Amino acid sequence: MKTLKRTQDEILVRIEEVEGDDFFGFQRSDMIDYLDFNHAKPFLKDGVTSDEWCAKTNPVEAIREYMSFAWDKCNDERGLSASRSIEHMTAWLWLAGDNEAVDVLEEGLFGHYGADALEYICNRYDLPIERE
Repeated sequence: MKTLKRTQDEILVRIEEVEGDDFFGFQRSDMIDYLDFNHAKPFLKDGVTSDEWCAKTNPVEAIREYMSFAWDKCNDERGLSASRSIEHMTAWLWLAGDNEAVDVLEEGLFGHYGADALEYICNRYDLPIERE
């Protein structure tokens, strides 16, 4: 199973790169989740300790766990929520080192509430397509 393919320094650089395009901060937040405590500390609330922090390590698992929820938002035509799902997917794909998929999503393969993008990801990661 794929695990995190980016270094801590690469994640920090990417956080800066997406800042202007990540209006609601979803990608940034997702990437912070994959930083170790020392790298994440500047982004955390005061008082959070290393014992409380648990960095995530498997962005592909995040994609798998979130996909059904993303399809629900897409199928229910929930515009902002569907857009947020694509932002999450973009961050997780980048963290997994899947530059090709990130390029496709950043080119705007969204279709109807992100259905085309979700279908693309499902095909790529052998996940069920829940398009209605």
